[in-house]
Amino acid sequence: MRRLGDLEAEIMDRLWTWDRPATVREVVDDINKTRPVAAVRPTAALMEDGLGESKDRSTALRHFVENMAEEEPAALRGALRNMSRQAKQ
Repeated sequence: MRRLGDLEAEIMDRLWTWDRPATVREVVDDINKTRPVAAVRPTAALMEDGLGESKDRSTALRHFVENMAEEEPAALRGALRNMSRQAKQ
């Protein structure tokens, strides 16, 4: 089993300390209070990393969507529709 990276360990430390479910936004906002801004890694790459670690991608995706802010699922549906249209062209 691989060791957690610095950022991964920081995220997990927060979740273990909080001892409650948290949204990605809550964790990011809290980290941004204490951590200097670094080069931004594309969100798609971060999601792919997370999905790559999961043995059950469907469950991981469902958990991700369940924890989205209220307006985000609609944005995701729109992006999926646009991808579908582009694939048909």
